[in-house]
Amino acid sequence: MPIQSVILLEKAYGPNKDAAIKAFKHIISRLLKDLNVKIVKLERAEKKWIKVILNGEDAEAAKNYLAEEFYTTILINQLKKGDIIKGKLVDVEEYGYGVYVDIGILDPRPKDALIPLYVLRKQLAKGHIVSTRQIIKKYAFMNNLPMEVKIRDVDERFETIESELSKNQVKKYEEWIKQGLDRIFVCGATRQMIRKAIIRSGHLRDILSIERLGLLEHAIVCKPSTTAQGLIAEIGKYLPKIPMKAFKAKEIKKWLKELDMLKGP
Repeated sequence: MPIQSVILLEKAYGPNKDAAIKAFKHIISRLLKDLNVKIVKLERAEKKWIKVILNGEDAEAAKNYLAEEFYTTILINQLKKGDIIKGKLVDVEEYGYGVYVDIGILDPRPKDALIPLYVLRKQLAKGHIVSTRQIIKKYAFMNNLPMEVKIRDVDERFETIESELSKNQVKKYEEWIKQGLDRIFVCGATRQMIRKAIIRSGHLRDILSIERLGLLEHAIVCKPSTTAQGLIAEIGKYLPKIPMKAFKAKEIKKWLKELDMLKGP
């Protein structure tokens, strides 16, 4: 029977890359349990995306199902305006005219999608004149944070891709701000690792939940009386070399109000 392979838009990176591969194999095994297919191997492909190799009577059906569930790498000439794709933020620390999202374009060469600053201002800062740095800081953008985007324009000649946050992504941020709860974004650890670190730190009572954003990306939801910044230092002791950032909902809400006041009537 022919072997099928697919590169899915989940990454294995950092000190826990092997644990990520193991966790992802468990996830897809459950998804494919009713199909006549064997998971031959999971391995890291270009730009740390995960490649799944399948064999069996239903291998092609399994490949198509996984591609639909997790998205897959495509060619730039397959990309079209209006497409919705879930990728990962990259090179966040390199402030410029927006932020870049790795959406799995590997051929003919790797290419990321730009969310221009003017679009970020419109979607996350009510159109006010703010810098890329301010938006990155306020919204706790960090490398590998999952981001669902909508394609605005593709220029195959110059190999440029312009995008914006999808409606679902914007709505998620709006809901988080409305809730008024701090969140800690963690990129590079499995949910089990994060839960163990919270328990070992003695702060389980300060946490409402752990939201899964991606394979190695999660949001720790703090209780109303708990601030994210204070917990990062405590939990971080048990998650060495794992990046974490605080998403402060009340602070963002206050910032947006201040921007409205500065603009005036």
